[in-house]
Amino acid sequence: MKNKTKYILIFLVLPVTLVLVFFLSILAEDYKNYKNKAEKTEEATTESAEDRINAMLLEEYQKSQSTREYAVETTEAPELRPDDEEYDDMIDETDAEDVTADLEDDDSLSAEDEAIITAAEQEARLNNSGVNYGGINIVSSMNQVATNGQFVLNLTDEELNAPHPLLLQYDPRWAGYPYGTGTMKSSACGPTCFSMVVTGLTNISNASPPMIATYSMNHNYYVRGVGTSHQLFLTGAAEFGLYCQEISNNEMEMKAHIDNGEMLVLSVHYGNFTHSGAGHFIVIYGYNANGFMVNDPGSYERSTKYWPYKVISGDINKIYALGRAY
Repeated sequence: MKNKTKYILIFLVLPVTLVLVFFLSILAEDYKNYKNKAEKTEEATTESAEDRINAMLLEEYQKSQSTREYAVETTEAPELRPDDEEYDDMIDETDAEDVTADLEDDDSLSAEDEAIITAAEQEARLNNSGVNYGGINIVSSMNQVATNGQFVLNLTDEELNAPHPLLLQYDPRWAGYPYGTGTMKSSACGPTCFSMVVTGLTNISNASPPMIATYSMNHNYYVRGVGTSHQLFLTGAAEFGLYCQEISNNEMEMKAHIDNGEMLVLSVHYGNFTHSGAGHFIVIYGYNANGFMVNDPGSYERSTKYWPYKVISGDINKIYALGRAY
């Protein structure tokens, strides 16, 4: 009887076990293939979405060139005057002492630090890999691209690959590019900030400041006599695969959104970042014990400093947190 049971185990149970193992291995392989296929499909969807956005931006630009009305002999819009409502007078060659003179805490730079930053800025403009200022890494290709008197719409590979490239309104590649009744240099802090966010958070390659400025004008996010509408971020973000939400002027909430991989766009009024009645937009992308890290489209210098919350909190009108939607 024992031998009979033994034979039953060998000739019945063992084959069944082998068959089960075989089918389980097939199921496991099918699941693996399904997972790989799903991941590839997701990647393809993401790539196609980014290709679609790049094509959209190029189409927007081409459409603007065919409909824009300015004199044949020049492609530059007239410069705004300092007394015009939209003019942002805090662009390039700003005086750090003038900006920080009224702060309760003395966060202004010493003459020695000013000289170091000036020298480092020149180095950064000749160095694609960027320059580090005490933990603040600046990647900016200003003055590295030959413009030959023409507007340059493309960003460099270094800017495209940087997690938070510094793009400046007064970059010679696009400083004179028309925006509204002025130019990128005089009025396009909003589109330049949005360009930094889109480029930093996505693989979209055509979102340079002039391309975003064109998109802003074509979609009525530019308001004549006022400047860039906040809807460029709130509504426009979705078209670039991003989400945008307004958050409160609270240090812990700002840091929580940065920790979540988001970038912040701040609307600020007269103070540390602008002396214009029209206000200004800046980007915050990180922080440490020294303060927040800022990309200011109107100042290379202000982008090399840490900004404690107590210093900037009084400047803030609105804060928008932007992150990837997919």
